[in-house]
Amino acid sequence: MRDESVQARELTDVLSILEGVGVEGAFVLTFVTPTLSYSEDSKHDLDMASYSLVKSYVEGKHGTTYPDNPWEPKESFRAVAEYFAKQ
Repeated sequence: MRDESVQARELTDVLSILEGVGVEGAFVLTFVTPTLSYSEDSKHDLDMASYSLVKSYVEGKHGTTYPDNPWEPKESFRAVAEYFAKQ
């Protein structure tokens, strides 16, 4: 079952821990994994296995946030942006 909020919460929790112990930089997952494309049909939603910050679409489909790109930001994308906007 897809639950993007779990990925977003886990990511920001880890960033908080790292910041708390003085880490000055960290690699935040993967931006996009085009080989693990999103599907509304959970049987074909390969993106559920992806740690990417955006879900990618099969060829020909584009996101709504950035209509020129074949991907759409996940909750984790927004969570990381909000986390660093507070810094």
